[in-house]
Amino acid sequence: MPAKNEEEAIAVPPRLTPATRPAASSPAASSSAAPPPESPIRITTGRAKVNPQVASAYQALQSGDLATAQRDYRQVLKGEPKNTDALHGLAAISLSQGQPEAAEEFFLRALEADPKDAAAQAGLIGLRGQVDPMQSESRLKNLLAGQPESPALNFALGNLYARQGRWNDAQQSYFRAFAADSENPDYQFNLAVSLDQLRQPKLALQYYQGALAAAAQRPAAFDRNQVAGRVSELQK
Repeated sequence: MPAKNEEEAIAVPPRLTPATRPAASSPAASSSAAPPPESPIRITTGRAKVNPQVASAYQALQSGDLATAQRDYRQVLKGEPKNTDALHGLAAISLSQGQPEAAEEFFLRALEADPKDAAAQAGLIGLRGQVDPMQSESRLKNLLAGQPESPALNFALGNLYARQGRWNDAQQSYFRAFAADSENPDYQFNLAVSLDQLRQPKLALQYYQGALAAAAQRPAAFDRNQVAGRVSELQK
């Protein structure tokens, strides 16, 4: 890495990826102590409590059990058709299964539920970006004008630049995504790739290592063995 094909060096969201957000975050309590029974599980949409099936679906998704995650997310939608956590989770699963049309449908449904959903906007533009990159770039920049710190939008713009070989622009967008969500392994990985392409090996090494560490805590779209191999090369 960088791979022979520059496109292969880019972590493509979501598996979970950049284009979608996690269905549920960790409980507010520290990992060393169990949360009180009444303590709500915080989720990205800001609702007070998470549907238990959303939490179980997210845990299944993290562990790679796509069948269970898909089943639980679909069950959530039967009772809550506009649950954006479930819609994002199903979009992530669809992309990981090579079903972009299904992912697009889930992103559109998420936008119907919340027109300001930056992650759904970024995911949808990312799916359509290869068809008309100039229009996609314009749309992303317009969205970023209103949400300049959105990690999903910055990551999507970085991926668009990377596909065009515009590595300076990609690096800046990836850094903004990383600054907004420093624990996302794919943001760190793509930032490392862009720095690698710009021949900044010391900085690239730092972010490759950070990506591997983050991937131990959250799902990542990149191949950890390839990243570890690149780390070894840069350490020589």
